[in-house]
Amino acid sequence: MKMSFKKIIDKIFEIGVLVKAVFGFFEILAGVFVAVAGEKLIDNFLIDLAMNEISQEPNGLIARRFIVWSTDLYLGPKFFPVFYLVFHGVVNISLIIALLKNKAWAYHWAMVGFSLFIIYQIYEYLHSYSLTLLGLTIFDIFFVLVIYLEYRKLRKKNKQK
Repeated sequence: MKMSFKKIIDKIFEIGVLVKAVFGFFEILAGVFVAVAGEKLIDNFLIDLAMNEISQEPNGLIARRFIVWSTDLYLGPKFFPVFYLVFHGVVNISLIIALLKNKAWAYHWAMVGFSLFIIYQIYEYLHSYSLTLLGLTIFDIFFVLVIYLEYRKLRKKNKQK
């Protein structure tokens, strides 16, 4: 059974839409979780690490660093990660719903929106070298290409009507 290139792109689009919707849902949950409990959980984790380190080396550099990191979390900006996760999740889900309804405007906005996130992710990758972020960025680039191919197909189908 041989599938055409167009059918393969359609399947990739469907899977990509599903993956983006699931990611969007979990991004919103993660943002809410970090807003509500994240600071306390991270703080407790760092304190546990520091206590373990202190028991082994009471005046150690690593233990003092854990305590400083814990203090910095309270003083540092907590708003941005929460905002980014929730905003990114809401944008993903909103665009995916519009794409599933075959709204022509959604294809443009999805390509622009995801491209802006890609630019930001590349910027962050150049500072963190996170392989996870690199993988997500590659997936997003691929997904924007698939959205473009789906949009061309939709536009061609609309011209034939």
